[in-house]
Amino acid sequence: MNAVRWQCDLRASRSARALNVTLSLLCTGLLLALEWPDAWAWSKAPVLVLLLAECWRNERRLVQRVGHLGLDVKGNWLWRGVRWRAERKADWLPYGVLLVLRNQQGKRWRLWLMHDNLPPGEWRTLRACCFLRDGQTLP
Repeated sequence: MNAVRWQCDLRASRSARALNVTLSLLCTGLLLALEWPDAWAWSKAPVLVLLLAECWRNERRLVQRVGHLGLDVKGNWLWRGVRWRAERKADWLPYGVLLVLRNQQGKRWRLWLMHDNLPPGEWRTLRACCFLRDGQTLP
């Protein structure tokens, strides 16, 4: 077993959840505000139901992305008891990072970590671990 270089308990991102609800409400408002031809007027309801179902599905997935996440000294990620390796370098944005991971069975997973998924100190430590491991300087 490798020594853990960084670890944290992730929580649901409030900003991602708020963005999901906001975009869904905007799309719903746009759908209701548009004038559709009379022959298509019946199709607004199924489209609205699909839109709301997608919002609910995304909300549920965001809430499920909680748990223990760790990074060992060899650069392997540990998520929910499964070891994952990074397929490529992490893509950093000011408020989030995209990790593209693959496990030993070949399953690929994209994990967006938003800055509010973790406590502020853990966010800074994660950035330092990733940038210093890659030999870069912190932006």
